[in-house]
Amino acid sequence: MEIKNFQEFCEQVLPDFNKFLNNRLNAEIKQTTLRDAMLYSLDAGGKRVRPMLFLAVAYSCGVKPEDLPKYFDIAGAIELVHTYSLIHDDLPEMDDSDYRRGKLANHKKFGVGPAVLAGDGLLTQAFYWIAKSNLSTDKRMAAVRILAHNAGPMGMVAGQMTDITMEDKLLNEDELTTLHKQKTADLITAAVTIGAFSAGHELSKNLVQYANDIGLAFQLKDDLNDADDGEDTDKNTFPNLIGKEATQAKLKDLVKDALNAVLKEKEFDKNLLVSFLDYFKE
Repeated sequence: MEIKNFQEFCEQVLPDFNKFLNNRLNAEIKQTTLRDAMLYSLDAGGKRVRPMLFLAVAYSCGVKPEDLPKYFDIAGAIELVHTYSLIHDDLPEMDDSDYRRGKLANHKKFGVGPAVLAGDGLLTQAFYWIAKSNLSTDKRMAAVRILAHNAGPMGMVAGQMTDITMEDKLLNEDELTTLHKQKTADLITAAVTIGAFSAGHELSKNLVQYANDIGLAFQLKDDLNDADDGEDTDKNTFPNLIGKEATQAKLKDLVKDALNAVLKEKEFDKNLLVSFLDYFKE
């Protein structure tokens, strides 16, 4: 059955993917405290946006629904990296957050040391999963290269460093865009581009543009939600810098640009990626 709606795709694929994540970590991690801490954050209620985007792109490139579990290792690796980043981001030395998604932050539940190690474990296990996946060697190497580039010191980690070292400086729009691109958008871009590579689709500038646009749009939507909740009043966010209305306009422009970019994609089923843009209308 052909799936054309991103939400429907998630409803069909996510239950099996969640089982995969839990079964795999339970089987591999024997140190009980480490396993509990890793699973605590992995199962903390995330939407799995990044791995679902990865799988949606693979499906859109022609991977059959019954073959999607063969790609769970790579999708899981992306989610492990994302989860590690959240654990470390909440630490007292970083954002110093006591809660994540309505639950105690990992370091408040297990302690700072175990939280650091849980993040370390998730990060390194991600690349083990890629290396052990059933994909061909060239596709596994592409996944390692893209994920390491976008999640490491050339991408997400660089954005996190800027975030914590520039807390007392008012960033201009270009600086803030770079921060958000690195800290948030780069991992989303990785999910989309690795999905294309893994399914044997020749990556185009249009798909990269789509990924970059939705990555930045994702952060703007979060900033707007936090602004409505009265959070982040002293942080470098677009609502604080240019105002809420201008941020909403910027978000709409990014979504429009993403739509135009993906519609130009050739030899690619565009339905799921177009449908994903409804996320920004919520």
